[in-house]
Amino acid sequence: MRNKYTLLATIVATLFSQASLFAQTKKDKDKPWYELVNFSGYVDVYYNYTSNNRQGATQDTAGTFHTYNKQFAVNAVKLSMEKLADKESPWGFRLDMQNGQNNMYQERPYQTTNSLHNMQLLQQAYVSAYFPVLKGLTVDAGKMATHIGLELLDSKDNIAYTIGYVFFNTIPFIHTGARANLQINDRLSTGLYLYNSAQGTGYTGNGQQFGYVGVTPYGDAAGGSSLTSTQQHAYADGPNPTRAIGTQVKYDVVPDKFQVVWNTLQANDNIKGRQDNSLYYLEQATGTSFPKQSAFKTDHWMIQNLILIYKPTDRLTTIFDYTYGERAGQTNTAAFGYEPGGITKNKLDAAMPGLVPDLPTGLTAAGLTADTNLSRENRIKRIYQTYQVQAKYQFTDTFALGFRFEYLDDKRYGGSLVVNPPLFAVTPTNRYDLKFQDSIGARATSNYGQIKTLTFTPTFDLTENLQVKVDLRRDWGPGQQFVDTSGRPASHQNGIIVGMVAKF
Repeated sequence: MRNKYTLLATIVATLFSQASLFAQTKKDKDKPWYELVNFSGYVDVYYNYTSNNRQGATQDTAGTFHTYNKQFAVNAVKLSMEKLADKESPWGFRLDMQNGQNNMYQERPYQTTNSLHNMQLLQQAYVSAYFPVLKGLTVDAGKMATHIGLELLDSKDNIAYTIGYVFFNTIPFIHTGARANLQINDRLSTGLYLYNSAQGTGYTGNGQQFGYVGVTPYGDAAGGSSLTSTQQHAYADGPNPTRAIGTQVKYDVVPDKFQVVWNTLQANDNIKGRQDNSLYYLEQATGTSFPKQSAFKTDHWMIQNLILIYKPTDRLTTIFDYTYGERAGQTNTAAFGYEPGGITKNKLDAAMPGLVPDLPTGLTAAGLTADTNLSRENRIKRIYQTYQVQAKYQFTDTFALGFRFEYLDDKRYGGSLVVNPPLFAVTPTNRYDLKFQDSIGARATSNYGQIKTLTFTPTFDLTENLQVKVDLRRDWGPGQQFVDTSGRPASHQNGIIVGMVAKF
């Protein structure tokens, strides 16, 4: 305890000793603070045609943010105010206010506009402080866009108009927390991130970790919906006392030519953990509930992300992006990662009537029944990897052509990592071998998944403030994971999305 108080006293003393850092120079004092604030924003609209049977009020969940199919839509409207914290004026802030038809997909739960659940109209809001450490240390605290991943939430800042499956399905979008970015020298910078959760900011009531569907919120003494509970916040993203930790290392190998970025994020965003087999079978034998406290070792989510940016000429930019993700225990369960239903006596009887002997008396004496899972995995860990290549060539000052290819390797994830394709969980009617395995709960950890996307994006800068992007996009994968315009299963879908952005 004494060590904790000593450390706290040391931190406070250090901050007071550094108070002089926040005294503005005479030059800045001559300027009102509001003259140091930058204003920017945009209006972003699009027309989308994707070759499936979704239109009108039906959400087209086979894409990413562009969920309004065969119609015009206001993608986003944004107004930003920012004062940078730097050596001359070491305090600052950023405020991003937005609205539009993609907002509901930036915060959990991802398909609602009800602001009781979230603060989606306030995309970012944080305060900043600058410290003269090495080449500069900037600390931000508040609500902020994630540091991990290649693409950004604003279409004008990406090579393609639409964000890809990799960004949409494998990483969070917005966090609430704090970060510290240190510029070590002109070529090397590092970042440390402390977030409430790895899932991102939004609504976590009703047990909705990663969209996990439950009726009673974890820890909600009221026993009802957390929107009416007096015990649990509707808007929260830190379900337990542990925090998500992220890092970033950015190095200019060849200045203005070749840059390497390495991002990480890890957390355990669960209150309850997945039972191991000893607790599961003890529960089966006694009829008494034996919940398990979650632990990082058994219930974690870990992400590692590598980005290589190479600019051989002033006109050509090429990017390679790789992500490794690992979900274990309850995190996998809550994220719809595959876990076999398991072999049971009743399933075997239904599949092979009269051929399956009764359970041995030793098992029944131990409390096992005909519905007990006899092949349950003791611990589960599911792995996914994603690969992405992007390129952009600037032909003229007003015209550029972009390219994006994505591959989501979820063979070891056990279920489709892409939650979007309408038929991702459907076993084909002609796969009788798989259907039999499904019927007895013995199907191997395999899936369709493995989605690929290919996008070409001509970009027209009509003026300095008006930009038009046209995405020519094709999504496909093994089997028939999509639907065509008649609602029939299809192996792919094509789309054209025309986006227009007025920015200032």
